Amino acid sequence: MSKPGGDMFRIRLFFILLAAIGSIACAEAQAVRRDSAKAFQKVRECSAQMGPNVITFSFYQPTQSRDQFCEDVPETGPTTVVIDTMQDELRDMMVEIRIVEAAPNGNDEAAPNEAYFPPAQFQTGVIQLEHDFKKQGDYVALVRARSEDGRKEYNARFFFSVGEEFLRAWTAVAVATAVALALGAGWYANAFGKRASQKSRLRNA
Repeated sequence: MSKPGGDMFRIRLFFILLAAIGSIACAEAQAVRRDSAKAFQKVRECSAQMGPNVITFSFYQPTQSRDQFCEDVPETGPTTVVIDTMQDELRDMMVEIRIVEAAPNGNDEAAPNEAYFPPAQFQTGVIQLEHDFKKQGDYVALVRARSEDGRKEYNARFFFSVGEEFLRAWTAVAVATAVALALGAGWYANAFGKRASQKSRLRNA
């Protein structure tokens, strides 16, 4: 015959196991986040093709950290976008920049401006745009360069996200926790199911 204390011990052990698995899942998600931050720091620039030329993008959030980001801006808020080029051709052209929310249907040109930099010459090879992102989500930087005589026009698209790193980290935690709960529930059902079956056989003997 089973002792009540023995069952209580197993129940406590079950919940301790779940807590331990949950803690490990949380720690692993935080580690993924730290590794992602390191990866952002290593990738110093992101590039986009613009006709025969290449432009690079860098993102900074001075109020959050001194880090430089690429493609994944970790938080909403004031952000500095730096667009750079080494090609002389673009420095002689008029460059216009629009930042819009990424359209689900891909028609970004028709989307309203989130941020706008009016046509100006790329004389120094660097354009800096300041914007306060209020909303998490996916964005597109649309860059257009035109020669003064209008004979040449180049276009570039650069996709990036804002404020989604935290969401991805906690999604990983939720998935890991769900897996842990499923495994724990399976262990619990198996262990106590066997015990209940043994009790039933003993009673029927």
